[in-house]
Amino acid sequence: MTTVLFVHGTGVREPGYTASLERVREGIAAVRPEVAVAPCYWGGSAGSDLRAGGLSVPGYGAGRAAPGAEEDGGDVEFWGLLYVDPLLELRLLASEPGGRAELAPGAVPPGEALATASLALAGDDALRGPLDAAGIGGEFAAAVAAVLTSPDGRDFLRAPAAATEADALARAFTAEAVRRTAGRAAAPPAFDGAARDAVVERIAALLPGDGAGTHRGPVTRRVGRLAGRLVLGLASAQAVKRRSALTDAAHPAAGDVLLYLARGEAIREAVAAAVAAAEPPVVVLAHSLGGIASLDLLVLRALPEVALLVTVGSQAPFLYELGALPSLEPGAPLPAHVPPWINVYDRRDLLSYLGAGIFPGRVRDVEVDGRQPFPLAHSAYWGNPELYRLLAAELP
Repeated sequence: MTTVLFVHGTGVREPGYTASLERVREGIAAVRPEVAVAPCYWGGSAGSDLRAGGLSVPGYGAGRAAPGAEEDGGDVEFWGLLYVDPLLELRLLASEPGGRAELAPGAVPPGEALATASLALAGDDALRGPLDAAGIGGEFAAAVAAVLTSPDGRDFLRAPAAATEADALARAFTAEAVRRTAGRAAAPPAFDGAARDAVVERIAALLPGDGAGTHRGPVTRRVGRLAGRLVLGLASAQAVKRRSALTDAAHPAAGDVLLYLARGEAIREAVAAAVAAAEPPVVVLAHSLGGIASLDLLVLRALPEVALLVTVGSQAPFLYELGALPSLEPGAPLPAHVPPWINVYDRRDLLSYLGAGIFPGRVRDVEVDGRQPFPLAHSAYWGNPELYRLLAAELP
């Protein structure tokens, strides 16, 4: 029986790894139910850690709270802004010329029917499936309440725009649910952009008003002008005051990479042990740094039980081009014993690279589109049905 060995990437710890493993199991079971999926969790035993409790970080321990958390390319980048500030579009719509108006005594706000319908969304059976597919079902009701009761949400519902901009409210609910879900996860969730869009479409269909969104073009231009200010805010001097929190957020991912490049044997041995324990033929499905470690292992050691290597969002070709791949000198070819290799990448994942030009005839690059902006694009693969359709055809 074929075994898929799921090797995680940098910065992943429990319970995040188990959540990702179950997502992979579900995806493979849907297309190849006879295939077993086995774990290879190296983060707990071989991953990086602040072994002296952060003594090397100035001021560590003070203020540990984390900081606030082409084709349709503009749409994807727009979602990137909404993930940072889910109320941004509503705020801009309400503040447009003529967008906010004083109501006469006893007048019904334009958004009253919209608010009433919004409160009923969580109970809609037809919406439950898309919400769960997008991974935000658990936080959706709280997200709706948070948007509707926020000052920006209330201003929007009082504005004339509310009568024609139900889709803007749908995006706000969805972005807030994504923000809340991501903030509670131990590892970046595998949010699928197409599933997210299906949620927005279903919400807009359930809400009264014109779902087409007559103001979308001007709003997008105004959002673009705000982007620079958002970036500057993230890079402000406040980061110095939050150094402990930033270190806690960044060190597992950055630390794993540094540790591997300096002393990577422990991670490679963890992969080798998992391969030895799996029933062959084994397919190594490896993400990010896990793909680097798996390729290095297969270069350094012949493992005939491994029938296929699938790297996902991996930097191995880039490291080789830089001369920094631990197992292979620059210019040296892949050894003949390295098994067939498929390299999966997403053009919006800035941590994914191409291998076919670097290792001609030895690796096949396959592009998928998770419809997510970076950095969510780097972990969106596990929620993308394209990946599982590819595996269904390639697994022995």
